[in-house]
Amino acid sequence: MKILCMLPAAKGVYPPEAEARRLKVMQSYASPATQIDVDYMPEASGFVPWGGQARPDHRTTEKVTRAHDLGAQRAQKAEQDGYDAFCPYGVLDIGVEEARRRGVGIPVVGQGEAAALSCAMLGRRFATCSYVASAEGDEALRTRIASWGAAGLYVGPTAIGIPNSEYPERRPEVLERFVDCARQARDMGAELMGIVAMSICPTEFSAKELTEASGLPVLDALAAQIAMAEWWRRTGLPPSLLRLPR
Repeated sequence: MKILCMLPAAKGVYPPEAEARRLKVMQSYASPATQIDVDYMPEASGFVPWGGQARPDHRTTEKVTRAHDLGAQRAQKAEQDGYDAFCPYGVLDIGVEEARRRGVGIPVVGQGEAAALSCAMLGRRFATCSYVASAEGDEALRTRIASWGAAGLYVGPTAIGIPNSEYPERRPEVLERFVDCARQARDMGAELMGIVAMSICPTEFSAKELTEASGLPVLDALAAQIAMAEWWRRTGLPPSLLRLPR
């Protein structure tokens, strides 16, 4: 099968090195049975998934809404170009719900959703790990997890406290802080770290590295996303069967 993965930004929004690393990570999940191509948003949305996270305001909301619209446009083109599935990078699942609303006929799979559904399949209580703590962001994520039908297993959020643009030069500190996040997650009753922001895992560290360092199982959301796309293709079930909220 052929999967198109999309960065949640136009070309050039990420610095060249950061952009190249993310494209390479996505392509590394290809297999003999699955071809993975990578691309960008059709144009800049104003949403920048890189660097410091400013306090959300109406302008941020408008930019994210525009990002979802552009992501849905790219999903529509992926279907027209003959791809079997569309998978945007990042646990914000940019464009996923909007593409489904528009009736895109191929599976459109989000990383956050796929990770949450994997936790639900395991029946294990899980926590999340983001870049910088945000009450608004935490509440939005809790609402999304509820829409996916996994609210009963979600114990709460943790955060590294470092913008993702600083991860390469502060890598040891990021790992140290993740270990502390895992401790917080266990204290909340988590049995695994179920949704981890992509710049943490797998871009900076593999799930295996984080699991070994923290002692808490860590789910690779990108792996869950690709596996869900492959499952959807193999079952032959129409994407229209998916109901949100569950």
